[in-house]
Amino acid sequence: MSESRLRSVLKAVSWRILASIITGTLVYLFTGKGELAVGVGLLDSAVKIIVYYFHERIWQAIPIGRKKHPLEDLEVKGPIEDDDKEKIREVLKDLGYLD
Repeated sequence: MSESRLRSVLKAVSWRILASIITGTLVYLFTGKGELAVGVGLLDSAVKIIVYYFHERIWQAIPIGRKKHPLEDLEVKGPIEDDDKEKIREVLKDLGYLD
């Protein structure tokens, strides 16, 4: 099952909040400058949220390590027609889900 774009965005934002706190803390520990630490943390977040989102979307297209759903190859677009239902029944029967 692939992830939605919204889920990718939410994961990116939550990770960046945590990572930016770490970055800001490190900048502050090395420089002792609070304003610089906050500025670097915010800029770091903005850039990396965008990069992470595209990274996630690219990985959605890479099948390495993903288990394929048995019905994934069925091309059904729009309302399911009777012939689509028959294709689904055939696949489910071949997989042993139907008699």
